[in-house]
Amino acid sequence: MKNTKIFNSISIKLGILFSSVFLILLLILGSTLYGVFTNLFVDFVTNDLVIRSSNHAKALDSDYSEKMFDHVLSMEKGGSSIAVITDKNQQILGSSSSVNKEMKKYLLKGNKTINHDWKNGKYLVAVNPINPEKGYIYMFYPTDLLKETVQILKMLILITSVGTILLGFGLIGVLSRRITKPLLTMKDATNKIAQGKYKQTIPAKGNDEIVQLSNAIQRLGEQLQFYEDNRNEFLSAVSHELRTPLTYIKGYSDVLEKGMVKNHEEQLEYLTIINKESKRVAHLVDDLFEMSKLQIGKFQLNKEPADIHVVIEKVSSALQPAAERKGIKLKLHYLDQNGIISIDMKRMEQVFYNLIENAIKYTEIGEVKIESFIQNDEAVIKIMDSGIGIPQKEIPMIWDRFYRVDKSRTRKTGGTGLGLYIAKQIIESHNGEITVNSTENEGSTF
Repeated sequence: MKNTKIFNSISIKLGILFSSVFLILLLILGSTLYGVFTNLFVDFVTNDLVIRSSNHAKALDSDYSEKMFDHVLSMEKGGSSIAVITDKNQQILGSSSSVNKEMKKYLLKGNKTINHDWKNGKYLVAVNPINPEKGYIYMFYPTDLLKETVQILKMLILITSVGTILLGFGLIGVLSRRITKPLLTMKDATNKIAQGKYKQTIPAKGNDEIVQLSNAIQRLGEQLQFYEDNRNEFLSAVSHELRTPLTYIKGYSDVLEKGMVKNHEEQLEYLTIINKESKRVAHLVDDLFEMSKLQIGKFQLNKEPADIHVVIEKVSSALQPAAERKGIKLKLHYLDQNGIISIDMKRMEQVFYNLIENAIKYTEIGEVKIESFIQNDEAVIKIMDSGIGIPQKEIPMIWDRFYRVDKSRTRKTGGTGLGLYIAKQIIESHNGEITVNSTENEGSTF
């Protein structure tokens, strides 16, 4: 089990992979170098024999005398090669060293290089005619010397290869650990994220793909932490939003059920409260339902040409009583009378209801103004209030699910942080854009 875990390690796998590739390349390189150097050395010795035999033949041809015989043979004495001079009948006239039976086998052969098989023969042999009428000169080079030199070369390559392998394995081990260390750190970080410890710091330098991946994991953790915090806040808000109206509904329905009302007016008052709180619960459920449809991709539009002004007036009329109760003026101003565009009226009502209701909620003194005009063949609708405004640092996040700028104030005014998220999705589904400009304590314009 322990061995299995070791071999499942990515650093070990990378080390084995790199080592295998390195060994294969080293074997190929070693074999190639061995073959090249061996062939070069054998060719050098063979060509040297041919050239020397040719030079000796020319010298003897120009001066075929006993003195020249001694001169040529003395040049080869004490060296690795052996020179043999024969007459035209292959009778030995002189040699730089004693001639054995193996050497005599080659004497009657007439090629310039009559043996170059250094692996199987005892000698490399080259022959040159001095003159067809005078004789021949043979050059012999013992193949034992070649084999010994080649063996030394083989040993040198082997020792070098072993040293290179040890050095290579060490470097591969270091490199594989260095490469996999960030991956193992990321693995530990993702395991912690899976356990709910979302905020993780992964030390990484540079701008390669591994660093980009570690940064992406950190951002993912931060996003998960953000959504976890907002989910908890959302659940708290939903439970509060549900608890309050349900408490009212249960309490007043119990009173009505037990007949504990003084008169008809009191009964109507209790029923009105129950109706209002039921609508509040329904609004919350609708928001949750819309959000779920957006998340699973079942959000659909039924677009048709309609007057956007009609939608605005319908929503404004519905919210006029809420504005009057707070002493806020609700104004409509159309710079262009033609407001016909292709929209889903029900969805756009939802957008304007949310935006205008928010403007009324967060405005204590002043007015809420809705302005409409055409710009670059697009309908532009501005909803302006003189309310508390939104802090600049919060503006980029107000479109996120569950996000609420002022949690304590939101509890008082109601809301779950889904309205602006849903409104943005609806507007963008119409190929439109929704933005906001806001200054604290001065107001906001959507």
